Order: sequence, then structure tokens, then C-alpha cells
Amino acid sequence: MRNSEVADLLERIALLLEASGEEERFKVVAYRRAATSIRNLEEDIEEVWKKGKLAEIKYVGEGIAKKIDQYLRDGRSEYLEELEKKVPKGAIELMQVPGIGPKTAYKLAIGYGIKSVEELKQAIESGKLDDFFGESVRRSILASIEKLQSYEKRMLLPEAEQIAEAVSSFFSSHGIRIFVAGSLRRGKSTIGDIDIISTSKDSASLLSSFPLVDSVVESGPKRASVRLKNGVQVDLRIFEEDELGSALLYFTGSKQHNIALRNIAIEKGMKLNEYGLFNQKTGERIASSREEEVYGALGMSYIEPELREDRGEIEAALNKKLPSLIKISDVRGDLQVHSNWSDGADELEAMAEEARKIGYSYIAFTDHSASASIANGLTEERFRKQWKKIEELNDAMKPFKILRGVELEIRSDGSLDYSSEFLEQFDIVGASLHQAYRQQPEKLTERILKAIKNRHVDIIFHPTNRLIGRREGHEVDLEAIIREARDNNKILEIDGQPNRLDLDDIWAKRAMEEGVKIAIDSDAHSIGELGNMRYGVITARRAWLEPRHVINTMSCEELMKVIS
Repeated sequence: MRNSEVADLLERIALLLEASGEEERFKVVAYRRAATSIRNLEEDIEEVWKKGKLAEIKYVGEGIAKKIDQYLRDGRSEYLEELEKKVPKGAIELMQVPGIGPKTAYKLAIGYGIKSVEELKQAIESGKLDDFFGESVRRSILASIEKLQSYEKRMLLPEAEQIAEAVSSFFSSHGIRIFVAGSLRRGKSTIGDIDIISTSKDSASLLSSFPLVDSVVESGPKRASVRLKNGVQVDLRIFEEDELGSALLYFTGSKQHNIALRNIAIEKGMKLNEYGLFNQKTGERIASSREEEVYGALGMSYIEPELREDRGEIEAALNKKLPSLIKISDVRGDLQVHSNWSDGADELEAMAEEARKIGYSYIAFTDHSASASIANGLTEERFRKQWKKIEELNDAMKPFKILRGVELEIRSDGSLDYSSEFLEQFDIVGASLHQAYRQQPEKLTERILKAIKNRHVDIIFHPTNRLIGRREGHEVDLEAIIREARDNNKILEIDGQPNRLDLDDIWAKRAMEEGVKIAIDSDAHSIGELGNMRYGVITARRAWLEPRHVINTMSCEELMKVIS
């Protein structure tokens, strides 16, 4: 499928339009909407193209359809090439830096000859831009560049999983099993290298023959490293069968977790490394074949990989007080889902049917409210029409339940869309902050606190509104937001979109400790994205959450009692 490729093309056109100073804002919005629609499309874009039905895709009018047609037919876009001639070289790259808008990027590229993020960094550090940016802005931009450059070397969780699965399948086709370790096994939101372990002596040579390998960094009897064509490094370590447990423990990490384990081993007169747990005096190996044996020999309960960050799990394991972490099978419904009534790709019925197939007993459609015009937000009249359809589906799909929900925009002044009387008619109301997000942190926090205090709001969706690798979360006072949610019995969300995972594991744990209930949602905009729930669950496990902490592990009846 080339859906992502075509979506990337349209997003680049939108960026170039913005960077060229396009005054007709609707053009930029149109291309971005079309890109989102195609990225969420379940059907292969090439099949749609062959049928001559590109213009039937939501948000893809005749003009955009013609540009997609040329790209799929000729492998190029004349419109894109024309725009690239208008926009100064480097302006698009500069716009990736938070705080650098189209006009600023244009001025930096034309007036100062800055054509890359690295050149921008050097220009700020050298004092070249002291007259262009104030001191606080310079500090903010440098911090943003540092974050951006660190993200450029890392992958989102699903991308890393796909690579690991491809490597695993390749080895499996040759009769060899490999084990994934490192930060991927711990479920971190971004991943650097892929770490794998094998007990086969043939693994190193086999890794070198993996079809996606670009170059072999190292290859030997005990270890091998390759760099793939997409730049990702895969590191392999080879151990004996009876060393597998200690090897997996060591290479899963984290570094801090391993140091803490080694210190405990030393206190008990033992030595721990990747080859096993040994008696320090005699050298006798005590445990190594299974991770559970190693933890047990240290007097500890088994610690799930997601918890291995040295954030209290060692003490909890020693005292047999580790949490019974939530599992994907504990989730009974999804409370943030978008349909093609707003900016989603699929119809209500198709989304609901897929949710039922997954095994959920309920789903909440939370299409955008009217203020989110860029996301085709719904007027009251359109919501009432949607509710009639939901009512029909509920009759047909019993006992499965579809909830009438909304993703309610928190406006720039903290007010919300719709009257109190209308909000009363929703089953569930989630509020989120998308617009005017460059306000001062105090103002952003004030807007969210005001929404929490509103009696109609049940959940705050993706509280910091971060986009991993593209935008840092809002600098809001999360401590204050958590306290307000606790005091008003409101719910905070872990958004399962892999580029959000917001709240993150640190703050979700903090919210749980304060007694705030959490919702884990997919934020799906298509049938396929309903699977985002598992990434939310992984984040929740890293946050120490048990089923009792998560609102959508309840039955629909229990849920409605809690939020009513």
C-alpha cells in the first residue's frame, strides 16, 4: 500500500504552500485534510486510483485527485516541483523546529542564508541571530532543536515493532528463534537500535543476509551488528541455551535497573552479569536459564519488562508488592474514536462493528466539536443527525453499546462549544486543547482547569497535546491539573496514538498515585487505528496501572454510573 507515501506528498505540498506565504489558508487546510483521510484509508490508494474513484475519498476533490493521479502515474508532481522552486531551500526543514513558523523560516533562509536546523543552531550559538531573536526565544529554540535532533535518531514504537517482526520472521523462516530485548521490549515510546538475542551459532551470518541490510558493522561468533537501508541498526548477541534468561535480563535493561540488581547481588555475596548469577566465592552458577529464576534467587518477584526503569520496582519486588499490571484483554471499551462525520475515515457502523470484533462491549464516538473547523467539527444539528444513526445502530447491535460522545474544544478563552442544555445530552464528554496553544503556560493551564471544573466534562483528552518528534507537549502545570481532576472526580487520558501516548508513563503514574482514574483510548480515526489501544496499554503498564485504575475496564453500566 502507498497510502502513507501519497499522504506524505500532500502534507509536503501543504507545508510548501504555508512556507510560500499562501494567503488562502483554506488551501493548506484542504491538503492536510486530504492527507489525513488517505493515511487513514483502509483501502489501497492505488486500487482506488485504478477504479477512477480518487475524488470520492473524503476531502479529496477534483484538484487534489488530479495531483495524486499524476504522482501515481508518473512518479512525480509538477505542482510540488513548482512550489519547491518558490520556497527557499531549507525553509521546510527550519519549520520543523517548534516556534519557527513559515514567515520566520523564510526570513532566516533568505536574509541569513540558513538552510538547515544545524545551521540555525550554530547561528544562534555564535550570536549571529542576537538581533533577530530575543534571549528567551533563543534559549527555547535551542532546547527545541536538541529535542528534535534526538528524536531524529529514534523510531516510534510501531515502526520499531515492524522492523523487529520482519527480522524475527526472517530468522523463523530459517528455523531460528530470536528474542527482542532493549527499550523495545520495555515498551518505551521511542526506540533507537533494535536489540535481539539468539542461541543459534548461525545467527550472525544469517543476520548479514537479511534482505534489508545496507551494511555489516560487525560480525563474529558471539555478536553481530548491521545497519539497515532505513538507517536503523540491529544488534545481535549470541548465548548458550542455559544463559538465555540472564542474557535477556541484561540486554533488556534499563541500565539503571541492571545496576540496582547487581548491587543487590553483591550484598548477597553474588555476582550478576549477562551469563548468569554466580556465587562470588566459589564461582558456582546459581541461575541463568530463565529470568524468573534470576529474580527468584535474588529474593525478588519477577519484574515485568515495562517496569524495569529503577523507579521503585526493585523495592516493590523485594517486598512482594508489585502491581498486577493491566493487560489489553482487561479493556472493555474505547472512549475516544472518530468517524467520517468529522475527521475520521470510516463510517460509524464500520468502526462499531470492528470494535465489536475486537471484543469490546462499548465504544464512544467522540467526533470534534464546532470550533475545530479544520477537523470538520460538528454543529448541534449535525450531532443530532449522528445520534439518530447511533440509535439505529444500538438497536441493531445489542447488547453492544455505542455512546454519544464529543471531543470538545477548549477555546482560547477557556470556554467550551455548545450550551449547557445541549452538553447534557451527551453520554460522555471529553475536552481537549488544540487551538491557541502558544499562549503562556499559566493561561494554558487555566483553560484546562476551567474545563475540568465544568460539570459536563468527564475526561481531559491527551492533556499536553504533544506529538512525539514534532511538537513538545504544552508547558502546563500537570500537578495542578491532576489535583483538580482528583478534586472534581474527573478522568485523565492516555491517548494510544503512537505519536501521542499522552499522558506519558511518568505523569500517568503520578495521576494514579493521586487517585485520579485513567482512560486508555485509541484516538482512532480509522478502523485500523482501533489497534492503537495496545500502545496505550503498554504506556499504562509502564505507569504501574492495574485494571482498577482504568475507567474503561469497567462494564458500560458501571462506567455510566461513575461518570453520570
